[in-house]
Amino acid sequence: MLGQIVGDLSEHIRSNDQHPGLIVGLDSPDDAAVMNMGEDKALVFTTDFFAPVVDDPYTYGVVAAANALSDIYAMGALPQLAINLVAWPEQMEASIIRNVLMGGLDKVTESGAVLAGGHTVKDTEPKFGLAVTGIVHPDRVWRNSGSRIDDLIVLTKPLGSGVITTALKESKVEDIHLKRCIEIMSKLNYGAMRGACDIHPHIHACTDVTGYGIIGHSHEMAIGAGCSIEIHTDALPWMEGSLEYAKAGLFSGGVAANRRYYEEYVV
Repeated sequence: MLGQIVGDLSEHIRSNDQHPGLIVGLDSPDDAAVMNMGEDKALVFTTDFFAPVVDDPYTYGVVAAANALSDIYAMGALPQLAINLVAWPEQMEASIIRNVLMGGLDKVTESGAVLAGGHTVKDTEPKFGLAVTGIVHPDRVWRNSGSRIDDLIVLTKPLGSGVITTALKESKVEDIHLKRCIEIMSKLNYGAMRGACDIHPHIHACTDVTGYGIIGHSHEMAIGAGCSIEIHTDALPWMEGSLEYAKAGLFSGGVAANRRYYEEYVV
């Protein structure tokens, strides 16, 4: 897995973590990097992009932007500045990428951040996302490695988007399930972050659950905290229809890779 390769590489560049202002770096696989800028302000930086998960270009832009912004919220920060990251086939109609970018712009604007540029490269498959900068007080940074014994895990969104979008690719998804999935993927995590800020002293760790799934991200939190995590699967919230699609074997390619990598850590 690429995560393993990056992890191996980080061992050779660990000296970067000795910078006096670096709050979050390569010492753990967190959602974003954080640098202390002084005067009660820390800079949070992240980037994320992926290939289309829905058919509508505008909706794809919205979902991809919301996903990139989520890393900022997971650190307890507020997004300030974003730039587009675009990979696009030359032969694809300009109107399609225009709608993708409009979706991204609207979601960035909703977050209160400013879109201020970007970069485009040629590729055989379209990809879109953002590089995002946020700010947070240095003492209020949430890491994914701060969990403590007897902490409770709270999920702010239901699981199952990967299964539903895979069902879409296979033309086996029901419209009502897809519509609800898109609504959830498009929703910013600002509300969840603000709610958690209200009880800040009681929040020991935070992360967003994306490509590695609930098992992968739980593993990251457990390793970072030096503890184990107990998950009651019957208590997990699932998007409507997702379990039925899973039983039909409609998994994304990442599921198999995640299972191979993480199964030795699950009992």
